[in-house]
Amino acid sequence: GTDDLTKTVREHKDEVIVEEKKPEPPKKEEIFTAVEQPPQFPGGEAALLKYIADHIRYPAAAQENGIQGKVIIQFVVEKDGRLTNVQVLSTPDRSLSEEAVRVLQLSPRWSPGKQRNQPVRIKYTLPVDFRIQN
Repeated sequence: GTDDLTKTVREHKDEVIVEEKKPEPPKKEEIFTAVEQPPQFPGGEAALLKYIADHIRYPAAAQENGIQGKVIIQFVVEKDGRLTNVQVLSTPDRSLSEEAVRVLQLSPRWSPGKQRNQPVRIKYTLPVDFRIQN
């Protein structure tokens, strides 16, 4: 009869519910894009711009060929302030982006971004402007 069928379905539903209650495997460390307290270069934004200006060496070939523009770099500021996963999102020329990446990889540790007062991994996007000074 039909009672058996209902019973089977109900049992099956219970099983499914039990399965859903299994503890989830721990998530891979989440990377935030927006947080309460963003990561910061030691000394703040002005210090970061000064650091880049002091360390960037304009690639000679790019300078001779009048290549200039904005390199957009994205990286992750780790919980300990290290920069990892440095990627180039856009660049007018590879020599420029390689130089921007080189300088960022030498960067001193940042103060990490925080969410609810806990340090978290944050994705950070930074434009580096290459301008030929006449």
